[in-house]
Amino acid sequence: MGARERAVVRTKRALRHMSPQHVIRTRMSARLVRRYADKLGLVYFGAVNQSDDEHRLVRGYTVSATHMDSHYCVGTVHGYDVAMVLRNDVVRLGKGREQRCHWLILTFDLHTKYDLPHIYIGHRSKQAVYEASYSRLMPLSVGTSGSYPAQFASNYAVYGVPAHALTIEQLITPQIATIILSHFAEASIEIEDNTVYLYVESQYPNETIVEKMVSNGLWFANSIDAMLAPRPTD
Repeated sequence: MGARERAVVRTKRALRHMSPQHVIRTRMSARLVRRYADKLGLVYFGAVNQSDDEHRLVRGYTVSATHMDSHYCVGTVHGYDVAMVLRNDVVRLGKGREQRCHWLILTFDLHTKYDLPHIYIGHRSKQAVYEASYSRLMPLSVGTSGSYPAQFASNYAVYGVPAHALTIEQLITPQIATIILSHFAEASIEIEDNTVYLYVESQYPNETIVEKMVSNGLWFANSIDAMLAPRPTD
């Protein structure tokens, strides 16, 4: 996307943000996020600029030259370094189609010292947006070493580097897939550079959504760490 196109995107965004309804709902979301950040012990920074070196950029597949981040928070929750941010962007889907996306993103830094492969587990309703991103991961077929719920394959797609397919299947076991299917609704998961990214599309998240994201993210991160923890020797 060139400089002119980025300017057009920013102008449209600014005009839309001037509507009274948007202002009211944005303020409500800000109060909710700040209140929940205080509850978790997170430090709230508000809107942040991706070119500012004073904070750690939340990366993952949604990062781009035009994304905008607000309600950025960081801290430690149950022993995990956590970041939370609301991100919005216009995604080009090809053939002249565009889609405005609003993500609530939570990240959890894993404790394991193993270098994990890059993995994306995406709800199929979000597949077009993911495939329009800069990611070079490929869709994988899981089920060679265990039986996965049929609905998991229907609702989720697993992406990775084909050479890492066996390792990915050992991490995203049928048991973990079953919990993702039953508890994560339409959220998507990414592991990159040993950080878990949890995404849900929500322009004005409520406390129920945030609480569920935190709970699910902690469970997933802890499950991966527990799986890779050194076993005690006899």
